[in-house]
Amino acid sequence: MRTVITLLAAASLSVAFAQDYVFGINFDAGGKFDDSFNQFTWQGMVQAIDELRAEFGLEIDLLEFEGTPETSASGLRTMAGAGAELIVAPGFNQADPIAAVSAEFPDTAFVLIDAVVEGPNIRSVLFKEQEGSFLVGYIAGSLSQTGVVGFVGGMDIPLIRAFNLGYEEGVLYACPDCTVLSNYVGVTPAAWNDPARAKEIATSQQAQGADIIYAAAGGSGRGVIDFVTETMCYRPTAPLRETPLAAQLAQIPPYPAYEAACEGAQPLFFIGVDDNQNPLGDTDGDPNTLNHGLTSMLKRVDVASYNAVYDIVEGTFEAGTVVLGLAEGGVGFALDEYNEALIPEALLVELQVIQDMILSGQLQVTDYRAQ
Repeated sequence: MRTVITLLAAASLSVAFAQDYVFGINFDAGGKFDDSFNQFTWQGMVQAIDELRAEFGLEIDLLEFEGTPETSASGLRTMAGAGAELIVAPGFNQADPIAAVSAEFPDTAFVLIDAVVEGPNIRSVLFKEQEGSFLVGYIAGSLSQTGVVGFVGGMDIPLIRAFNLGYEEGVLYACPDCTVLSNYVGVTPAAWNDPARAKEIATSQQAQGADIIYAAAGGSGRGVIDFVTETMCYRPTAPLRETPLAAQLAQIPPYPAYEAACEGAQPLFFIGVDDNQNPLGDTDGDPNTLNHGLTSMLKRVDVASYNAVYDIVEGTFEAGTVVLGLAEGGVGFALDEYNEALIPEALLVELQVIQDMILSGQLQVTDYRAQ
């Protein structure tokens, strides 16, 4: 059985029993259960730990610290002081704390996600978010019936601008005449955990015609998902584009609440991020009925944390910078029982061609951070 010890922001910790390994994860914003970035990172660690316990009978403790950017260094020190061989730190705001604390604890390995800090015991993991965002943008541009789609970013920083630009390029590659509405929740770390503000933005974007909204906003993204699943549909005020989505929808039975409230209307969709958020669009517990999750842009932070756990146990951990894109399986889009009826087979073929073009260099997706 998995053992998890949770540390409060100002708590101290002592390890009361023997174990083979002690690992830690440090959350600095957005919360552990954000259904996105933080949670997906944690799930990767848990999966690796559970496998190692089951296969080798290892005793492994997973320590957790949930704080703020201001208390991040305290969490890192507490877990390193408790004997953690590995600490995973999801979030660019942890760069300075990692730089300081890693020097104090040279025997602890640190994994920093979404920023680069150099050090003999630090692995920095970056992602080509623009590549995965291009793919989901292409899906949105191919299927949008209004010709207007939305993007809701969390904190307005270059990292999220990379999501936004990749998405916009994908939309316009599929539909040069489409419009992409882009807005951000805020400019401070609080933007990762403000679903109410994200819901307001989604409401505004839909009022401007958006029928598909992509959220790259951490915990705030739940506001977009809630808006879509609660609103369910829109009534067109202008002629709709002819896209393959109409034929797909004709084959999918509506769920009772949609049928009752949305006669003569068209469904709204969200695009999730990081983890596969497609299931969050299933409002009636039946994946065979209409689902509001069109797809999700997968950013495999779980792979980064999963690999780090195994590298420590196998003695193969190396410091340095790792960049994960399409070629490395680090980004992609989600296709499962919840959305496979929404995505035409012909579109999947096109997406494979596009992926091949990106991998070969024939199609260059702009990285906002490199401009």
